[in-house]
Amino acid sequence: MFTERKTLNKVVLAIIFILSVTSILINLVQAKDEKIIDSSSFAYENGLIQYQIIEFYQGKNKEAAKTVQFTTEDVMALKGSTRISDTLEYFSVAKDRNLILIQIESMQNFLINLEINGVEVTPNINKLLGESIYFSNVYQQIGAGNTSDAEFLVNTSLYPAGKQATSKAYADKQFPSLPRVMKEYDYFTTTFHADYITYWNRQELYPSLGFDKFYDITYFGEEDVIGFGPSDEVLFDKTLEALVEMDENKQKFYAHVLSLTSHTPFEMPEDKVYIDLPEKYKDTLVGNYILSMNYTDKVLGDFIEGLKQEGIWDNSVIAIYGDHSGLHGRLLQEVDNKLMREILGYGYPIVDRFNIPFIIDIPGVTKGTKIDRLGGQIDIMPTLTNLLGISLENHIIFGQDLLNYENNLIGMRYYLSTGSYFDEDVLFLPTTSQRESRTYDLVTRQLTERKEDFNDKYKRMIQIYELSDDYLNSLPSK
Repeated sequence: MFTERKTLNKVVLAIIFILSVTSILINLVQAKDEKIIDSSSFAYENGLIQYQIIEFYQGKNKEAAKTVQFTTEDVMALKGSTRISDTLEYFSVAKDRNLILIQIESMQNFLINLEINGVEVTPNINKLLGESIYFSNVYQQIGAGNTSDAEFLVNTSLYPAGKQATSKAYADKQFPSLPRVMKEYDYFTTTFHADYITYWNRQELYPSLGFDKFYDITYFGEEDVIGFGPSDEVLFDKTLEALVEMDENKQKFYAHVLSLTSHTPFEMPEDKVYIDLPEKYKDTLVGNYILSMNYTDKVLGDFIEGLKQEGIWDNSVIAIYGDHSGLHGRLLQEVDNKLMREILGYGYPIVDRFNIPFIIDIPGVTKGTKIDRLGGQIDIMPTLTNLLGISLENHIIFGQDLLNYENNLIGMRYYLSTGSYFDEDVLFLPTTSQRESRTYDLVTRQLTERKEDFNDKYKRMIQIYELSDDYLNSLPSK
């Protein structure tokens, strides 16, 4: 009796297994080419196993794609972007100058010109604004690779992978990039970051981007460590030494400099605290963040003075931007949200979380100019190449020159639901399995009740991602 029951159970299990596999195969055939726009919604509707199988299948198909049949003009048309005038403003005004591009860890735009009890948080950057072009309406676009994705974005004008760090997802690829195009114009290209080269797989990323040389912790050493590595003071001091050597060799250079000290949890040693904050900021995330940003601003100011003293400043373009937000998510306690409401005057919506500064100084050329045209990190490369007189005519890019184009459409692939986008007026977040669609006004920064149809731009944003993925998959290996 027991043997018969055991045999029957095996038969039943076998039938269930066969039916399950058959169902999965049928569903796979039916849904294998269905676009996975929102992962959570697709998994909710089709089941987690089905979602994983189809995602794997579609990923393999993407890897097999080897042809790209679109142009930058096609991308611009999808975005609805237009040239402001027939003449390119600022074209080649910085021809043959060095480029020093500084990525400030976790820097958000609300810090610019912020005063607390009459004390400036970023006095050196604020002073720089008087002779710079300041883009106040620029947003982060990183994927799961965070800081390394910001490096990728500004050096390629392509969208990052999204769910995985681009430095890992496309580790074998050779990217058309800012370093490569600048080498065509006789620049020596370098990147400086006081962390281990293996962090975020940068030992693969930098060759993929085509940098001539990288400087990591093996160059900066392990003195004056704060948080993740050597302090920004060490970073800027030793970076200056390397740039002086390049300048003495009469070598034009592109230097991408990445700060590190202002990384969460923003805990500063007492001897690195240069401003007094009110008692209510003590031991809060917002207070620690402001102290760390003030420190980085201070050593950045010292770096700028060093460039001037060494005679490098006047023959360079200096650009500064933030890589991503610092104050976000579960890190924020109620006291932090209260402080942010006091600082901003209207709460702390996600629009402000993702808003980063982008500043360009061309000594002797630029004057204090503020531009509120919409932009993203993907737009930094074409904006800079226009100034340097460097052509991107033979490159496919997804960004645009913020000095000469308007009517932008940009997306973010990781921290917002898939298909979310910024246009000139709003941040739109589509419906997901967890919540209904939302729309934030970029002027008031608040949720709106606007009723117009956002579906067209949503579909175009998805198409832009697909084109970027197809292009990345079509690139040759290193």
